[in-house]
Amino acid sequence: MPRALLSAIPAAETTTVNPVQHRSQLNRWAAVAVAIACNCVQPTDVLAQTTGGTIRGQVSIVTRPSRRLSSAGAYPGRTITVAPAASGSELANAIVFVDLPKGVFSPPSRVTIRQTNEVFVPRVAAITAGSTVDFPNDDPIFHNVFSLSRGATFDLGRYPRGDTKRRRFDRSGVVKVFCHLHSHMTALVRVFDHPYFARLDAQGRFTMPDVPPGRHRVVAWHERVGEVAHEVVVTSGGTVSLSFSLPPTDTP
Repeated sequence: MPRALLSAIPAAETTTVNPVQHRSQLNRWAAVAVAIACNCVQPTDVLAQTTGGTIRGQVSIVTRPSRRLSSAGAYPGRTITVAPAASGSELANAIVFVDLPKGVFSPPSRVTIRQTNEVFVPRVAAITAGSTVDFPNDDPIFHNVFSLSRGATFDLGRYPRGDTKRRRFDRSGVVKVFCHLHSHMTALVRVFDHPYFARLDAQGRFTMPDVPPGRHRVVAWHERVGEVAHEVVVTSGGTVSLSFSLPPTDTP
């Protein structure tokens, strides 16, 4: 066994101890040492048990300025006006997350996407794998919830006002949700296999605590705009600040 691993095993106390208890403790330390030596413990598992750092910052959704197109011939150039800057409601559909190569266990949670005025509210939800989403119907008409996404294919059927159907999401990925009865109703559930993601407040600010130390790729993502990524180095107990700018696609 390597000297570095042997040094991690505590020496016997000089005071009187229970021999059986002490032998059990030594066996546990030896098992940990062997696991590390044989590469049985993955780096992500080790990182998840260390003191993490914090990633905080702000996301802005910007528009490209109006631009004049030149034209040949007798017709003058014309100006194309783009949509105004995105409102806070668009920021509510953005997620910031750490792009980890391997999942880290996180306790499941429970969130709610309501069906109100023929709209899914919120439109975008972020959860950990194994979490459950409730879909209550607040409208005085029947609704339906279904998805054909690879991460989750299901159909909860039609149900009236006051009823709630639910679905557990076990696989990470993006799940698009629709209503059979109202084609304009769409929602999106983003499922992560780790807890290192954050939603934005009304000003586009976010905070992700307890991120494992190391070099990470941090992504700001929007359902329509796409994503922008930055590389950061997180230190134990430290704080990293980031700023993201997401340009939306042209409005049809």
